[in-house]
Amino acid sequence: MKIVNHALFVAACAIAIGPALREVAAKPAPPPPNGPPSKAVTEAILDAIAEEMNRQMTQLEIPGAPKPYHIAYKITEVDVNDVAASLGQATSKRNRHFVNLEARVRVGAPAFDNSNFVVPQADEIDAVSAINLPLEATPRIARRATWLVTDAAYKEALIQLRAKLEARRTGGARSSDVPSWTAEKPVVSEQPVLVPQLESLDELETRAKLISATFRDLPAIRDSRVAITSYLERRWYLTSEGSNVTDTRRASGIVIAASGQADDGEPIGQYFLRYGHTAKDLPTDDELKTESKKLVELITALQKAPAMDKYRGPVLFEGEGAVGVIRFALAPHLGGTPVPEGLDPREAKSFGGAFTDLVGSRILAASLSINDDPTAKAGNGKALIGGYKIDDEGVASQKVEVVKDGVLKTLLLSRTPSKKGQVSNGHARRTADGGAFHGSATNLFVSGRGAVPRAALVQKLIAAAKADGLKYGLIIRRLDDSAITSAPDFSRRELVQMIKSTDQTLPPPAILAYRVYPNGKQELVRGFKMGDIPVTVFEDVLGVSTEITTYNYLAAAESQLQLKLGVHTGSNDEGWVPSGGIESGVITPDLLLKRVQVGGAIGGERPQPVTPKPAK
Repeated sequence: MKIVNHALFVAACAIAIGPALREVAAKPAPPPPNGPPSKAVTEAILDAIAEEMNRQMTQLEIPGAPKPYHIAYKITEVDVNDVAASLGQATSKRNRHFVNLEARVRVGAPAFDNSNFVVPQADEIDAVSAINLPLEATPRIARRATWLVTDAAYKEALIQLRAKLEARRTGGARSSDVPSWTAEKPVVSEQPVLVPQLESLDELETRAKLISATFRDLPAIRDSRVAITSYLERRWYLTSEGSNVTDTRRASGIVIAASGQADDGEPIGQYFLRYGHTAKDLPTDDELKTESKKLVELITALQKAPAMDKYRGPVLFEGEGAVGVIRFALAPHLGGTPVPEGLDPREAKSFGGAFTDLVGSRILAASLSINDDPTAKAGNGKALIGGYKIDDEGVASQKVEVVKDGVLKTLLLSRTPSKKGQVSNGHARRTADGGAFHGSATNLFVSGRGAVPRAALVQKLIAAAKADGLKYGLIIRRLDDSAITSAPDFSRRELVQMIKSTDQTLPPPAILAYRVYPNGKQELVRGFKMGDIPVTVFEDVLGVSTEITTYNYLAAAESQLQLKLGVHTGSNDEGWVPSGGIESGVITPDLLLKRVQVGGAIGGERPQPVTPKPAK
């Protein structure tokens, strides 16, 4: 019997397999396994809805009124794990799981129908009706629910059509050669899209408590919150045209928000936000602790920072600041959906549409190009959550070249055209007053020629400010996002003051900015209001950086003021969580704009407490 020297054997094995082990270790961790398909929305449920749709198309009619010419159903299953924590303790821990059935009915004809019209004094009438289905719904329950929502949507469609016809007669008709609705080929894709399972509530709670404890015993911090979410959204579309398609979205995210107060009473807030497909795309615990400490340092410094004077001159939008100016000042105008008839003029301004009649014209600096790509899974090596297989009208997603070398090539389109001959390019994502979907950005890629390193771009800023006779230039690194920073304890007086002082047509305030002097010194300044940023400012871009920022966010349907007032679901309660809105992403270099106007201090003073804080 041969005796083996085990020590030598082990050493030899280590030498032989060591390189292979190192190669395996170098490979990225495999993605988490996919979860099962839906148990709540089965083929039998979908068949029952389809059968009822066919019955409604043939039998739904009120004598003397037009029948539906198009019916669409969207079935949405949402499964969300959300946890919020503060100072090391969970303030909310919940799972939300529901199924929603939505019906949209069109009456008239594609050339002219009820859609994209706001009924005077009744803007809630939009030919859309929805109901939640039980998670244990049977085909019979689903069919009955379909019958009810279709009936309600049809009756609203008739009211909307009559009001639209009357408005056209009394107020003058729009161009008659632009149809209300475009024809699209039916899409059939019934195979379930499987995604990784959600992170558990216990996993999210452990992490939220750990990160939120970073803010304990810090006198500069008045309020701090950490919220972590893991969610999926399954969607099914059935239409009378023959479309039958399904898609699934999956995302995880974390928000860290903290606030303090300056000596003069001005509130100061900062936040950190990240989203990915799963938790593996998010920063590690150590990285999140570091980011939390950075927020504390910023708030502490801002409490002593000088207020910003009014300024008009060159501004360098850097990092998240560049994302913010694209998101709030440019992206809303890239949609090609016409403004709904009857929309309030103030709301019409924020609707966008500045480029509707400018296809083929130069709208940006010749160095800039923009693509929107809902098929992209990553941007600059980082996960993007804005992608999808089908848009909210059941049209297949498409990559779109929006701007090339400053020239507008096309717009982001839904099935509601603004010009004759337009067809959807799969970008119907945002609902608008009047019931139509608004063509909207998804994963917006901004690129620029002649890029230079960030440090060189700062020198360009200094030179541009000097040429304008200014004492300093301005760098903006972050704009406010009211979906995140809304304080849960606004008093009635503060709310009234906010309503009076907020111009909803302006971009949100800058909350992280620096003055840059000729010697290169950067001075932190307090947050300030932004002036109007017309789209024409993007025609004068003095430079872009080689550094690229990839940033995901959830675009809320509400205005920034509404979000601050707590209209946004969950933003002002203990269950404050970052899981409401439209998944979106911006991938952009820093942008040096030639001339931007900013206002003064944000204001909103809150009196300091009369007595000192408790010692224990």
